[in-house]
Formats: sequence, structure tokens, C-alpha cells
Amino acid sequence: MRTWRAMDRAPHDGRWIIAIHRDDPDQRAVIRWDPEALGDPRPWHVASGQHSYPADAFTDWMDFPDCPPGGTRPDPAAPDDGASGEAPSPPMG
Repeated sequence: MRTWRAMDRAPHDGRWIIAIHRDDPDQRAVIRWDPEALGDPRPWHVASGQHSYPADAFTDWMDFPDCPPGGTRPDPAAPDDGASGEAPSPPMG
């Protein structure tokens, strides 16, 4: 089971982690510490853009969960068999 850990224990090796933002505890971010930017005032870089955050911007972190075992991901090219629980799309025409 994965648990949240304090940011003072977060990795500084460049790997991506999930973190809780200090100013908005409901916000999660995918971030990594940039080990190349020694002395950078904003060392936490986000995956979704070119912006970064100061060292104290996040309160807690966790690793990404493991990937699902092979063969469990749906094939996007496969026809929908209705197993998703969603109503089928109306026919076009």
C-alpha cells in the first residue's frame, strides 16, 4: 500500500512523483526535482508544462503506483462491447 510521505523525504534524483500542493491541498501535481539545476530557487518542475515551484511548495509526496500487468489495458482500436457501462452512441446517419 502506498502512503503519503513528508516532502523532506522526497527524492532529488529527477524521478517523477505525485505531490500535494501546500496552498491547495486538493490539488495534486506530477513533479520532479531537477538535479541539474543546483541552486535553482524553483527546483520542483511539473510534467504538464514549463513552470516550476519553490522547494517548499508541496507538503507530501508518493511514488507512482505500479503499471498494470501486461494485457490488462483496453485496446483503443477494439470495438466497444458495452462492458464499460456506458450507453452506446446513437447511429450516425
